[in-house]
Amino acid sequence: MKKLFLIPLMLLTALIMTTACSEEEPLPDGQEQTTPEGNGNDGEDGNEGEIEGGNVDGANGNYLILYCSRTGNTERMARTIQSILDCDMIAVEPETPYEEDYNTMLDRAQAELDAIAQGNYPAITTSVESFDDYDIVFIGYPIWFGHMATPMQTFLHNHSDLLAGKHIALFASSGSSGIGTSERDAASLVSDIIFEESLLLTSSSLGSMDTRISAWLEELGLN
Repeated sequence: MKKLFLIPLMLLTALIMTTACSEEEPLPDGQEQTTPEGNGNDGEDGNEGEIEGGNVDGANGNYLILYCSRTGNTERMARTIQSILDCDMIAVEPETPYEEDYNTMLDRAQAELDAIAQGNYPAITTSVESFDDYDIVFIGYPIWFGHMATPMQTFLHNHSDLLAGKHIALFASSGSSGIGTSERDAASLVSDIIFEESLLLTSSSLGSMDTRISAWLEELGLN
């Protein structure tokens, strides 16, 4: 009887240890790491505003959505916001695409974060000439090792003068990390920005994305 009791106890202990390890693992873009990064057209076939790169020209010129995404979770958030506001949307792309291998990508992400700490920003291919026409600029990104993903950090660094004084609304996806450190990243990269309420979706809340985004936009007075 003692042996029969010990077996489920050992299984329970192993399960708890496995769960704890998985929660501590730094996840780049939510926990759905097997989700392939799309070409920018996932779920958006037939959208007449779409152009190459996943960018969208919307009818509502008051808002702009900027996002970077590797596995597609942040892109889904951006597209949901765009479908509600019917505004412009631009994907921020790294000059060198990220590796498909998860561990290799993690190593690169950590190396880029270390480089940014030394003032060296990884190259991106995205630029915007002016933000004057936009009342609010939405900034979306996955959280990497607690920080804003490096392509978006580069974008904010490159456009800091143009974004100064603008209203910014941050939205992010993560495995379990909070959004606070990435908010500080944004504040350090662009001076005098006016932060609107931020939105974070973790792996446990991605399933209610539509509801949460609608409620968030309503809080901002935009829905």
